[in-house]
Amino acid sequence: MKKICNCNIPKNLQEDMMAESIAAYVAGIPIEEVVEDDVYEKRLERCSTCDALVGGLTCSHCGCFVLARAKKKRMDCPRPGGSLWR
Repeated sequence: MKKICNCNIPKNLQEDMMAESIAAYVAGIPIEEVVEDDVYEKRLERCSTCDALVGGLTCSHCGCFVLARAKKKRMDCPRPGGSLWR
């Protein structure tokens, strides 16, 4: 069974609204819970090369929106066999 992101963004939003909603969600993450911008960019760069990235937004390993998952300090890449973020 495919996991679903738990960041409370409805899955039925249109693409443009989804991008705006994800950006708003990411902007609302408390500052103490986010990684530095350079770490975030490196994480996203590595996600962009992963074959588990679906539609440029979602990780098929965990179901999360990568833009949200990559921003959080407590998160790691869920790739079986090892994180691409380390």
